[in-house]
Amino acid sequence: MADTLVVLDFPGRRAEARLSDLRLQDRGWHVLYPISEPFSRAVDPSEYVAHLARRCAGAEIRAVLAYCMAAPLARDLAVRLGGVDTPLPVVFFDGEPGTGTEVRDTVRVIVRQLTGGPADDLDGELTAALADAGLRDRPERAMELLADRMIRLGAEVFREDGLDQDEAVAAATRVSGFYLDWIAFLVASFRAGSPAPRAGSVTHVRSADQPVSDDWIDARSLDVHVVDCVRADLLADPRTRELAADLLGRPAPATSPGGPHILSSAVE
Repeated sequence: MADTLVVLDFPGRRAEARLSDLRLQDRGWHVLYPISEPFSRAVDPSEYVAHLARRCAGAEIRAVLAYCMAAPLARDLAVRLGGVDTPLPVVFFDGEPGTGTEVRDTVRVIVRQLTGGPADDLDGELTAALADAGLRDRPERAMELLADRMIRLGAEVFREDGLDQDEAVAAATRVSGFYLDWIAFLVASFRAGSPAPRAGSVTHVRSADQPVSDDWIDARSLDVHVVDCVRADLLADPRTRELAADLLGRPAPATSPGGPHILSSAVE
């Protein structure tokens, strides 16, 4: 029975609410969160999506939901799970494509968090590797350089706290792991932008202040809904919760057809 929703929403601290705040389980849905530990460190979009697809194996999936820059990966996952001719329906919540700028800004934030100081140690080869061309053409090299720089910066901090060299490197490696998982996700999203499979049915639920247009979405059908709230509150807003319930309908019971669904896997 198609009673499963796949939700792509990278975990971790953030100001915005989460897709889990929609409380879809309370509506009777079985919800899969394939972006979870152990995370994929793949920066090739097809490899990242294949990792997610393996975590969905055996489930009868109704739709794929995604927040923010998980949207390009959700589109590709829907095609992989449903097939090129019959991709699964997709629902974006303030969906947008990954960008090199977001990768670089996130790296600077991470460096500040690791060191407590300014992100001024990103010059030279690493800067070139994190440029759009470097992320697109040699993403593995970018990740290798970034991991080395993060571990060295973190180890310096731990040595100042009294750890010896080996202990400091081990601690820095552990701390940097989640950050590198996050960066890999952003790089995969950025690289999923082009070329990309055409989505089938896409529904986009947007906040009133979402700055990115829908021009990047190449879908056979696109339905857009705007919730009059700020971006940070979109997924916690009761109106979004009710809208999602209306769009998804009810999960199909085991012995009889489910209630009406606005979403359809049929391609228009």
